[in-house]
Amino acid sequence: MVAAVPLRTRVSAWRAPGGDALALSSGAPLHRTRLLPAQRAAERRYDGDELDHLQAAARVALREVGRIAGTVLTATTDLPVSAGLSSSAALTLSAVAALAGLSGAALDVDAVCRLARRAEVSELGSGAGWMDFLACAHGGVNQVDAGEVPGIRRLAATLGVPVILIDTRQRRATGTVLAAKRDRFQAREPGMIAYSREAPLLVDALTGVLTASAVDFREAGRLVSAYHGLLRDKVRCSTDLIDTCAQLVVAAGAFGAKLSGSGHGGCLFALVPGDAVTSVLRSLADLPVHTIVLPDGEPDGLIVNGRSAG
Repeated sequence: MVAAVPLRTRVSAWRAPGGDALALSSGAPLHRTRLLPAQRAAERRYDGDELDHLQAAARVALREVGRIAGTVLTATTDLPVSAGLSSSAALTLSAVAALAGLSGAALDVDAVCRLARRAEVSELGSGAGWMDFLACAHGGVNQVDAGEVPGIRRLAATLGVPVILIDTRQRRATGTVLAAKRDRFQAREPGMIAYSREAPLLVDALTGVLTASAVDFREAGRLVSAYHGLLRDKVRCSTDLIDTCAQLVVAAGAFGAKLSGSGHGGCLFALVPGDAVTSVLRSLADLPVHTIVLPDGEPDGLIVNGRSAG
């Protein structure tokens, strides 16, 4: 189950007449640039940093050296990077959509998702699943079937309560973490097998709660916290700091809390009643974390403005 948050990644694409290179620029928070010959950009040669996502998007969306030459991509994001909030998926989706608009191609949301995932998985080998791409592209709250043929079911436009994101500022390599989890599952590690058996039951239960005529947010929070317990105890992908934050915010009035993404650092989120936001923030004041209070969601996913922005 996935829910979009009202934090935006913006990518613009334009042509530099007569240019023979691909120009990549990332503003806040990374502030990096790369200028590389179009021929090299078309040859699947990457430098190993975050700008690779823009380069991979250009390769899968434009394909030909002649179309890559003179292309300029610029990106900024409101998201913490490499923190379990699908920042790479949001970036790659936006880049693909911007490039499609620049080329005049009429791509639907699912086609953009397919190309963006190809850029991450086939080009960069990140091992990213469908979930992040579908969550960012479709917006709202959805249940995702992330199999070989992905499916998405809209549950609600928004979660219906404020969300507090808590960034522990502990970074990790997502691809490495995902690969280790797959290896443990393929080795039939008991904790991973138990997780794969119990997690779908919690997702089904939470789906029932969120689609009821009157949402029981306390029950929703309990299920979210129970899922965090699975990730902590069975998958072992939480950290002491994440667990401390989760315990403190629930004690301070949050409905529930859970780590976000692949864990081992990054962010967690808490579902919080409006009258408990201040007490939840106060409970974290002495910890080395950064908090972001988000209003009740945002229904929009991928937005394309004009012919040159995604």
